[in-house]
Order: sequence, then C-alpha cells, then structure tokens
Amino acid sequence: MAVSKKRSGGPAASKAVADDFPVQLELATRGLLALNVSVLEHMEKRIGLAALRALQSLERLGPSMVTELGDDLDLLSSTASRLSDRLADAGYITRGVSPTNRRATLLELTDAGRAVLDELVALRVQAFGEVAALMSDVDRAALVQGTRAFTDAHRELSDRARQDRTGPVPTPRVLPG
Repeated sequence: MAVSKKRSGGPAASKAVADDFPVQLELATRGLLALNVSVLEHMEKRIGLAALRALQSLERLGPSMVTELGDDLDLLSSTASRLSDRLADAGYITRGVSPTNRRATLLELTDAGRAVLDELVALRVQAFGEVAALMSDVDRAALVQGTRAFTDAHRELSDRARQDRTGPVPTPRVLPG
C-alpha cells in the first residue's frame, strides 16, 4: 500500500493523487476508527451491535413501523420484527398498534433506549476529548471541518442507496392553473 508521495503537475498526477486519496484517508482515520471500536466494544457488553444500530435508527427516524426499521437497516421485515421484540423485552423500545394501520406495529424509543444512546455519545465525547486535548487548535478545527464534509457526503450516499432500494420519492404534480 503506497503512502502519499509528493507528485508534480499535470492531469496524470492529479488523477494519481485522487486515486491515492482513499488510501490516505484510510490511514488517517485509523485512530478515529480505533476509538469508535473501543467505545462500541465497551457498549457491546451491555447491548449488541445490531440492537444499538436499531436504537440509532429509531432515534433518527422517530416513531416507525417495523418495515421502516427493516428498510433503514437493510433487514427483512421478519428479522426487524424479531430484533424489535428483543428490544421491547429489554425495555429499550415500545411496540404498539399503528394508529393508521391496525395490522402494522409502531416502534418508539423509551427513556431506557434513549439512555443507552446518551451513554454511547457520552463515552465517545469523553474519548474524543482526551485525544483532542493533545491536538493543536488548528488541527482540531481542520479535523472538524473535514469530518463534517465527510459526514455530509456519507449521508448523501446513504440517501441515494436507500432511494435506490425503495424507489424515488414521488414529486407532487403541479396542475396548470
């Protein structure tokens, strides 16, 4: 695996740098990933990763049908239903009848589910703070700017993938008037 070398001018050089960027990024983010893995390993003693992802999904989506949770996590409805049963049994979510479709099950986070997510965030914030204390102000600002841009791009890519799975959201037709 080649680490970035100084390259000079021209379109071929620009392409080489662009092609090398994912390698550079992978190397540069190893510390962030290691920190996240460490926090997740700590959390996994209490709640499994699939359950944690489901809680994060419900936090992002708000009250949702089992099928919506499954779609968001790319799970079969039956798998999402079993996962939601386990989360409800643990007290992390509630399962109820949908007010709009009595055959559908509505899932909502409980205070206990929110507490798990709050604990995850608190552990990450603490760990990030310990590392960031060793960085300069300039490096911290650059890291925040770059990771925000990366998160925005990742969100866009995820939205596109979700749309590819579920189809485009129909746009209202405007009648001439």
